Amino acid sequence: MVKKIYASLIALIMIGFTLTTSVYAWFSVSRTGMIEGLEMGVGLDDDLMLSLDGATYHKELTNDMIIPYIGENPNLSSITSSNGYEFYKGPISSAKAQVKSDYISFTIYFKVVSDNPNVDAHHKYVYLANKRSPTYQDSNVKGTYITSQGKNWISPITFDNGSKIVNSGESGMYYSKDAIRISAVDSSNQLRFIYDPSNNPERGFGRTFGAYDYYQKRLGISLDIPDDLPDVTNVLTQFSLLQDDIALEKVSLVEDLILVSNQAGVYEYRGFATINIWLEGWDADCFDSILADSLKIKLSFKSARYNEVID
Repeated sequence: MVKKIYASLIALIMIGFTLTTSVYAWFSVSRTGMIEGLEMGVGLDDDLMLSLDGATYHKELTNDMIIPYIGENPNLSSITSSNGYEFYKGPISSAKAQVKSDYISFTIYFKVVSDNPNVDAHHKYVYLANKRSPTYQDSNVKGTYITSQGKNWISPITFDNGSKIVNSGESGMYYSKDAIRISAVDSSNQLRFIYDPSNNPERGFGRTFGAYDYYQKRLGISLDIPDDLPDVTNVLTQFSLLQDDIALEKVSLVEDLILVSNQAGVYEYRGFATINIWLEGWDADCFDSILADSLKIKLSFKSARYNEVID
C-alpha cells in the first residue's frame, strides 16, 4: 500500500511538472528566426540623421549596418510585455526574456543640424512615421512596415480562430507580422508608445480566441488573461497636408531633441531612444502557425514640429 501511495505521489508530481512546462511552452513554442532584413531611414528632404553608435550618422541604415547591433541571426520568440521595456517568457513565469535570442532591442541616435534660426520650432521632435502595408514580394518601398512571407499550416486540433472555427486537419496561411509589437523608450527611460503594426485591434492582446483558445485546447490547461493590459496604438502620427513638417498629434513620438551646439549660426540638436521589437505572446495570432515565418522590417523616422494649438 505504501509503495502504491508513493507511486501515486510521484505520478502527481510528474503531471504537475508536465503542466507547468507546457504552460511555459505556450510562449516559447512559437519562434521565428527568419528575420530577412531590418532597415531604417528618413525622408530626403528631412534634416534628420540617424546613427547606431552616436558618432557616425546616415540618412539610411541598411541591414548590414544594423546586424552588428542586433546579432547575425536575431530570433523572435513568443514573449510578453505590458509596458514595452520589460519582457517575460511566459504567463506564469518570472523568467525574463533575453535580447537577441528572444527579441530585438537597439539604441538609435538622432541628429539635426541646420542654419535655420527657427530650427527649434521646426525640428524639435522625432516620430516613427509613414506607415505602409506592402506585400512580402513588394517590400522595397519607403516607410514604416513589417511584412512576412506567411506559412501554410495544418492545425492539429479544432479551435476558434476568432473569424471561424478551424477544424483539425484544416490548412491555412498564417503570418508572423500579425503578432509583432514595436515600442519606443526615450532617453529618460520613459515609454513613448507600443505600436501594433497589424492595424487589427480586434485581434490584439488577450483575446479569448486564436492563440488563447488554441493553447488551452492543445495543452488542456486554463490560462488567465493578465489584468494589466498594455496601452497600444495601431496608428502612427499624421502630419499636416498643407505643411508636412507639422505633426497633428504625438501618438508615435519617439524623442524630443535638445539643443547641444550653436556655433556661427549653425544649430545642432540631438537625442536617442531605444527601439524594441518582439512577438507578443498574448496576441491572438501568436501560436504554432507562425513558426519559422520570414519577416522584413523597415522603420521610417521623421522630424517635425508639433502644433501646440491642438495639444
